[in-house]
Amino acid sequence: MTAAVIDLSAMKAITVEPARRTARAEGGVLWRDLDAATQAHGLATTGGTVSNTGIGGLTLGGGLGWLGGKHGLSIDNLLSAEVVTADGQLRRASAEENPDLFWAVRGGGGNFGVVTAFEYQLHPVGEVLGGMVIYPLDQAAAMLRFYRDLCPTIPDEAEAYAALLTSPEGVPVAALLLGYNGPVEQGEKVLAAARRFGTPLADTVAPMAYGARQSMLDVPFAEHGLHRYWRSAFTEHLSDALIDELVAAAATFSSPLSSLILFYLHGAAVRVPAAKTAFSARRAQWDFDAIGQWSEGAQSATHIAWVRDGWKRLEPHLKGSVYINHVATDDLPEKVRASFGDNYQRLRQLKARFDPANLFRMNANIPPA
Repeated sequence: MTAAVIDLSAMKAITVEPARRTARAEGGVLWRDLDAATQAHGLATTGGTVSNTGIGGLTLGGGLGWLGGKHGLSIDNLLSAEVVTADGQLRRASAEENPDLFWAVRGGGGNFGVVTAFEYQLHPVGEVLGGMVIYPLDQAAAMLRFYRDLCPTIPDEAEAYAALLTSPEGVPVAALLLGYNGPVEQGEKVLAAARRFGTPLADTVAPMAYGARQSMLDVPFAEHGLHRYWRSAFTEHLSDALIDELVAAAATFSSPLSSLILFYLHGAAVRVPAAKTAFSARRAQWDFDAIGQWSEGAQSATHIAWVRDGWKRLEPHLKGSVYINHVATDDLPEKVRASFGDNYQRLRQLKARFDPANLFRMNANIPPA
């Protein structure tokens, strides 16, 4: 099968209108670029959890991020998109113009065209709280059970993720990844219980610029040149059995760069009706990722095997759906269908309208109806 890659990396223009709290950014912009431009005016919009992600891919798949609980997903802040569809036409998609196409690109991935520009709603975002509370692996199971009970209690302004990863010395550890999008004093109170739990090795939670929190996980998760293989799924429950399997998998990391991460969806991101956008996962739940990363290509088989072997034990405790931006190359079509939920048939009909020959198919593909 042949395919073409369209490189948008030179399309970097950004225009911020502070009075309207909007920004227009071309398709080659990275989140760090957009954050720098908007933070110059004390503004931001939801944009992932690392700084070097492209705005296009993340937004088209939904757009989870550190501001999600308070301000929704990236697509919930998308005002318009300029889309080159399969027939070569440039269409503006918004609530008023081509509303069906606008609905589809908000979560339908790259199935409907090449988006050359995005217009976002911005929000006041100043100093935030962010950081990790890190524990030895022998406290990981207890930490994850605490985390399971913590998540349903946090307000929209707070974000709580969890990870099993390795320390700079290569030792497996557990961590709470915490953030608060509001007054720092209030955030200190909201996150206090999480920071008091157990006997941590370190607590790095502190006031910081929003851009600093966006880059907090850049090493190693946004490093270029690493080899990566991962599997992912949603889960609405962190059962004791799942937690035990997570801790067992972390004890056998084949690479010090690999990790197991839980991102919690809540607040504004899950209050949007599932049918309002193509992104259908509008429920409080966790996006779970088993991420294999390594530096030497000759070691690929070993590290891929670690992910796959662990996934066999983890998958029975997870749902058969996935965040579209985290679809793996070897995920089955049934998993892709399940991930669009009840929106799948409408997406197929719109695919037949905007891309009847399935030109845009090297993705989490939606075949035309």
